[in-house]
Amino acid sequence: MVTTAFGMSGIVPMPYDPNAGAHLGTGEAVPVWDDDSPRGRLHQGPVDDPAGDARAADRLLLTGWLDDGSLPHGLAKRRGSTLLAVQELLDEHGDRAVRRLRGDFVLAHLRGDDRELRLYRSVNALIPLFWRAGRDRFAWASDPAHLLPGGQPRLGDVNVELLPMIVAERGFPHDRSWFTDVHRLPAGECLTLAAGHEPRITRFDEFAPVEHLPRTVADAARGLRERLGRACDRMLAEQPAAVVSLSGGIDSAAVAGEVGRQPGKGAAVHYTMESFPGYEADRRAAERIAVDSGLSWVPYEMTKHTRPGGDYLHVTDNGGLPQTHVPTHGVSAAVEQAETNGATFVLSGLLADQLLAHDLQRGLFEIAGPRLLDPTVAGEPVWQGLRNAAGAAFDSGSVLRHLYRLATGDPTVALPSRDVIVHPVGFTPEAGQTVTAALRAAADRAGDSVRAAVRRFGGRRKLPRGITSLFLLAEAFNTPNLQAAWLNHCLPKHRFFTTPYADRDVIEYALALPSRHRVGFGHGMTVDKFALRLAYPGVGARRMQQARIDAISAVYVNQNFETCRALLGENSHLCRLGVLSRDFVAGLSRGRAHRNGEEIARLCIVEQWLEGLS
Repeated sequence: MVTTAFGMSGIVPMPYDPNAGAHLGTGEAVPVWDDDSPRGRLHQGPVDDPAGDARAADRLLLTGWLDDGSLPHGLAKRRGSTLLAVQELLDEHGDRAVRRLRGDFVLAHLRGDDRELRLYRSVNALIPLFWRAGRDRFAWASDPAHLLPGGQPRLGDVNVELLPMIVAERGFPHDRSWFTDVHRLPAGECLTLAAGHEPRITRFDEFAPVEHLPRTVADAARGLRERLGRACDRMLAEQPAAVVSLSGGIDSAAVAGEVGRQPGKGAAVHYTMESFPGYEADRRAAERIAVDSGLSWVPYEMTKHTRPGGDYLHVTDNGGLPQTHVPTHGVSAAVEQAETNGATFVLSGLLADQLLAHDLQRGLFEIAGPRLLDPTVAGEPVWQGLRNAAGAAFDSGSVLRHLYRLATGDPTVALPSRDVIVHPVGFTPEAGQTVTAALRAAADRAGDSVRAAVRRFGGRRKLPRGITSLFLLAEAFNTPNLQAAWLNHCLPKHRFFTTPYADRDVIEYALALPSRHRVGFGHGMTVDKFALRLAYPGVGARRMQQARIDAISAVYVNQNFETCRALLGENSHLCRLGVLSRDFVAGLSRGRAHRNGEEIARLCIVEQWLEGLS
C-alpha cells in the first residue's frame, strides 16, 4: 500500500523559538510568507493514508508518496496511521529512518520537544521542496509561489542569473529555484533549524551501489527486471488504475510490460502528429506494445497545439512555471487521462537513459578493450578516439593529462564537458559562459559524491561504475523543467508523474553493474542498454528517435515563425536581461528556425513566462 500527500507549507519565527509552538492545519497547503502570526503554523495538504487516521501525526508534514511496506512490519497498522508511524521513527532514529523509506517524498519533521525542525528530501526525490529565510521568519513549502509575497510570482522575483540554465536545461544549481529569495532543498539533503542556530544544510543520504554483482549478463538482466517489477508494485499494487506515457521505445515499453502484469489497470498515452514523417511508424510500434501488454490505447494528437495559431506555448499562462522540454502539453494530457481513469500515478520511461548511460571513456574502454585500437570497430583511428575522449572530460586539458587521469584511476575522468551535452542557440557569450560554469559546478559536485563513495566503500575496488550516471541523475533530480511540470499539472490535480527507474533499489543495482552488462556494442560504436533489452525481449523493437519528439516543437516554430520572432525581438526580456544575443535576433530567419526549432521554442516559452509576470 502507498500513502500519498499533496502539498505542504509551514512558517516559524526566526530566531527559532521552540516555546512559540506550532499549530497544524489540514486541507490544501496555503501561501505562508505573508503570515505575521507570532506562533508557528504548519499546513498539511490532502493525505490518503490506508493505515487509518491521516491527521494523527501533529508534527510531521509529507508531500509525495511512501511505500508502507518499507516501514517496520505492522507498525503503521498498530499506530493506526502511516504518518504517525513515520513521525515516531523520526523521533527515535532521525536520518536513519528516512533512509529506509521507499517512495518519492519530502518531509518536514518537528521534534517532540519542539527544539528542532528538520526538512528532508529523499535521495531519489523528483518532487521538490522549497524554503525561505527572513530576518524574523523561516518558511518552507512544496510550491515556491507560497513563499512569495501575495503567493504570486512577479517579474522582480525571478532570479535572472538562472535564466540561461533554464533555457539550456543543464547545470541548474541544486540549491536554487526560479526566484531569487527562494531556495530549494537538494535531493538527499536535510535542513536543520535548531534553537539558537542558523539554518544548516547537511547531506544525510547518498546512493550506495549493491555489493554483490551479477556474474553474467543474464543474471544482470534478471536482477534489473526484478527490481523494476518491485518498483512498479510499490506504486500500483493497491491502485485501481495507472497511466503510462508510452513512446514506443524500450524504456517505456519495459514500464508498460510491468504495468500490464496487473490486467485491466493500465492505459497507454502516446503522443503523435498526423502526417509527419516517422510518427505513423512510432504510433504502430507503441500501439502494438500497448496491446501486447494488456493496456488500453490512448493516442494523443499533438498537431492541434502546433498548427498555425496553436497553443503550444500557452502552458505557462496564469503564472505557471516555465516547462521548456518537449512535448509541452504532454504531461498535462497524461494527467488529465489519469484523472479520468481514477489513476494516481502517471508512469514513464524517464531516467533510463541517465541510469544506464555509459561512462563515455571508461565504459567504452572496459567494454571494447583492445578492440578500440581497431579503426573498423571504433570507427576512427585510435589517436582521433583518444583526442575526442580527452575533449569530452571536464578540465582534461590535453590527451596526455587525460591518459594520466585514466591510468591513475581518477573516478571523475568520465564526467562530460559542457560542449558534449549542450549547445545553446542564440545565447550571448556571457549567458553561454554562465551555463558552462554551472555545468562545471555540477560536475564538481558529482565528483565530490564519487570521492565520498570511494572513502565510504573502502577504496577504488568498490567504486560505483556509473560515474557519468551519477552526474546525469543528479542533473535529472535537479531539473527545473520536470519539477515545473509536476507543480503546474500534477500537484493541483493530486497526481504523480514518476518513473520506476527512479526507485532507489533500481538505481543502486544499475549503478553497480559492470559496463559490459549495462551497455554493449551493436554496430561499430553504437552503444545500447544491454541488460534492459535482455530483460524485456521482444518489446520496443522500434526505437522512438528523440529527433521525432523534438519535431513537435520544431513544427510549431515553423508554423508560427512570426509569433516566435515577435516574442524574441530586440525589446524582449531575454535580450534586455543579457540572455539572448541581439545579433541572433536580427538574423533570425525561417531557415534558422527550421534547423533549431526546439531551442527557439524553449526561448519563446521562457520569454512568454517573463511577459506574463510583468
